[in-house]
Amino acid sequence: MEFENSLSGGAPYLMKHQINATVANVGVPLLIGGAGEAGLDLPTATAVNDMVGVNIDTATYVTAQTTDGTSPERLVTIIANPDAVWRARLSGSSTEGTALTARTVTTASTDGLDVTAGNYSGTTMDEGAIWGYSGANAGRIRKITSISTTAATVTVAFDADIAVGDKFVHASFWTFDTNTVKLTAAFYEVDAQAAAASNEAEFMPIRFRQGDLASDGLNKSYVLMVARDHILKQGDA
Repeated sequence: MEFENSLSGGAPYLMKHQINATVANVGVPLLIGGAGEAGLDLPTATAVNDMVGVNIDTATYVTAQTTDGTSPERLVTIIANPDAVWRARLSGSSTEGTALTARTVTTASTDGLDVTAGNYSGTTMDEGAIWGYSGANAGRIRKITSISTTAATVTVAFDADIAVGDKFVHASFWTFDTNTVKLTAAFYEVDAQAAAASNEAEFMPIRFRQGDLASDGLNKSYVLMVARDHILKQGDA
């Protein structure tokens, strides 16, 4: 994930801090260390509690004295703004870089309310997002408000009728809603197609940047989100 901006309009606040685990990738949310730990720790895909910031460089964790004259203290640089807005790529699986899945409509909807394009209930996308990838509704996004074994239904109709052959993409969360997100295995992207029940990482989505066919949206779609449990937010602990 990358720094998009801050809600207060400030610049990124950079600080260096000792780590408690090897940080091999940039863009990873790092957490306060626990008892007996030497410094900042990695999150899990579903737990980003007591976040301190997101790193912009990497470091290998070392505990013993070295023979090359370097210090065993290893620091990473983090952006520590508690009101930062983070941009994360939407991945189609728990593995970073996976393309999203575009589903093809098999039954037309003349009122723009039903996207009949496969087994939505099997992936529990209720209360998530769905947007047009191709066809007359390309780029248009709506919240899924109910699902069946074959269709995702929205309450606010898509602008145009939904035609057979149109393609749609979905994510298992919505903005400013009860579903949060699940991170990918290396913690710097969001698994957009994980079952909604597993979305427990402490980030609140605030905006989608959903791509369509013309913009390679299966590989270039993003979510903007803020940390819900940042250690520097007043009142958090």
